[in-house]
Amino acid sequence: MTTSYTDIKRLFEQRKNNPLYNTSYPLSPDDWAKYSTRGALPFDSSKPIALYIHIPFCKQICSFCEYTKMCVPSKELQRNYFNALINDIERFISFYPNVTLYGLDIGGGTPTAVAADIFAGFISWLSEFISDRKVTADFEPSIEGSFDTLVDNYLGKHRSYYIAQAGIKRLSLGVQSTSSDVLNQLHRNAVSPKKMREAIAYWHKKGICKINLDLMYGLPGQTIETIRQDISVIQELNPEQVTVYEFRTNQLKNKYKTDSENCYAQYCELFKGLTQLGYNGEFGRNTFSIDPIDCGLSSYLRHRMFEGWQYKGFGISAQSMSRFGIAYNSGKNQYIGKMIDSAWLIDNNYSYESPTYYQLPREELLSKFIAISGYSGGFSLSAAKELYGSDFISDYQHIIHFLVNENLALIIGDRLQLTKLGFHHYGAIMSLFYTI
Repeated sequence: MTTSYTDIKRLFEQRKNNPLYNTSYPLSPDDWAKYSTRGALPFDSSKPIALYIHIPFCKQICSFCEYTKMCVPSKELQRNYFNALINDIERFISFYPNVTLYGLDIGGGTPTAVAADIFAGFISWLSEFISDRKVTADFEPSIEGSFDTLVDNYLGKHRSYYIAQAGIKRLSLGVQSTSSDVLNQLHRNAVSPKKMREAIAYWHKKGICKINLDLMYGLPGQTIETIRQDISVIQELNPEQVTVYEFRTNQLKNKYKTDSENCYAQYCELFKGLTQLGYNGEFGRNTFSIDPIDCGLSSYLRHRMFEGWQYKGFGISAQSMSRFGIAYNSGKNQYIGKMIDSAWLIDNNYSYESPTYYQLPREELLSKFIAISGYSGGFSLSAAKELYGSDFISDYQHIIHFLVNENLALIIGDRLQLTKLGFHHYGAIMSLFYTI
C-alpha cells in the first residue's frame, strides 16, 4: 500500500486523465482469479438482503450500453429464461427462508420488452413471492423499463398495469437524451415530451408513485445546448427522480472517445439545472430527487451504495456481494446469444448460478464498496470501517489526509465527500483506495 505523500500525489497525477479508472472494479474478474473458491457465495442470514433480477432482453441494442443484453428472442426462450430465474430464486430462498428483504430491483436490458403474457406471469409470481417474505420498513421494489415498450398500445399499458398491481411503486426509464440528433447516433428513437408526459400521468394514476428518468452526459453529439434541452423537458415532465450517467467507453468496443473536460462541464450544467428545478442532490452524486429522504434511489440501490449491504443477483451475469466476497453469475464476458440458445435447448432447468465465487480479503471488499459508492460522490466512513475493520482509518489515513489537504475531498459527518475539484478526477481519487 502506498503511504508516502509524494507517492500518492504521483499516483493521482498518473491516473487523473486515465478513463480506465472510474466506478468499475475490478476491470476484469480475472484480476481476482487467485480468490476463486468452489461453492455458492455465503450470506449472513441475520442481516437484510436485497435481490436483483437481470432481464437481458431489449427491442434493439443501443451503442452506449455496457451491460449484458441481447435482442428479444423467441417466446420459447423467453419463457425458459424466466423459468430458470424462478428456479434459481426459489432455490436460493430455501437456504435463507427467514431472511429479511430490504430491496428488490428488476433491471436489464429492458424488462418491459418481453412478451406481455410472459411478463405478466412473472410479475404475478413475484408479487406472491414478496408477500411471503419479511421486508424492512423502507422496502421499495423497482423496475426498469422504456417509454417505447410502455406507451402507445394496449400491451404496454397491460405491462404497466401488472407493475402497479404487484406493488412496484418505482419505475425507472432510460431517456438518455431528448435530442434526436444525439439519440440517432445511439440507435435509439426519441419519444416526444407529450407522450412521455401522458404516460407518466397514466402511471401515477395506476399507483406507480415514483418515476425516475435516466439521462446521460458525454455522449457523441451532446453539447451544453442539448443538456439544457434535457433540463427543459425534465421541467415539463416533473418526474420524482432523475439519474445522470457518464458515458464510458472503457468496457465497449467503441471508437468514440469521451472528453473528461466536456463530461465535467455537462455534469455541472445538469447539476445546476436540476437543483434550480428543486431536485435534491449533492455535487458529485448522480441521483437527484424531489424528496430529499430517498436520495433518488430504490431501497436496493440506497443501502447498497451508501452502506454496503449485501445483495444477491439472479439471471445471466448478475453480480452478488456479501461480507464473504463477490460472485458473478454465468454469462459474464461470454457471448450471450450462443449461450442462451445452446443451454436452453438442452435443458429447460438450466441455472445461471455460478459454481464458484471470489472469497475476498477485507481490502478487496473495501475496494469494491468504494467503487460502488463512487456514484454518490464519496463514501461512508462507518460503512468502510464495517467492511474493513476498526483499523480502517489508521490504515488509510495517509490517503484521506492527502485528499483533504489537496482540497480533493472533505470529511462531512460520516462521509468522505469529493469537492468540485475532486469530482473532476473522481476515478483517480477512488482508485487510490483500490488494491489492484
